[in-house]
Amino acid sequence: MLRSFLLLALIVCVTCPAKAQQVNATSPPRMIGNRTNGFSYQPSPGEVRPKEQIAGVRPSRASQALTNQTLKTLDRTLLHDEGLRISNVPAFVPDH
Repeated sequence: MLRSFLLLALIVCVTCPAKAQQVNATSPPRMIGNRTNGFSYQPSPGEVRPKEQIAGVRPSRASQALTNQTLKTLDRTLLHDEGLRISNVPAFVPDH
C-alpha cells in the first residue's frame, strides 16, 4: 500500500512539474503584499525624492507643509472623535 502511494506520488511529481511564472512583458508581475517576483519593494524617501524632482512632481515645501498641517488636523479630529487623548500620540515629524 505504501509502495503504491509512493510510486503514485513519484509519477505525479515527475509528470506534473510546477510551472514558474513565465517572463512575459504582457502579463503583470506576481505580487504578494509588498513583494514582487520575490523582491521587496519599499522605496525609501531618499530613493523617491530625486525621482519626483526629475519628473517635476515633487511638491513645494509650502505645499508639503500645508498637506502636513491638514493631515495633523485630521488626525487630531479623529483621535478626539474616538475619545483618545492627543498627548498619548507621538508627535508627527514630517520627512523633508
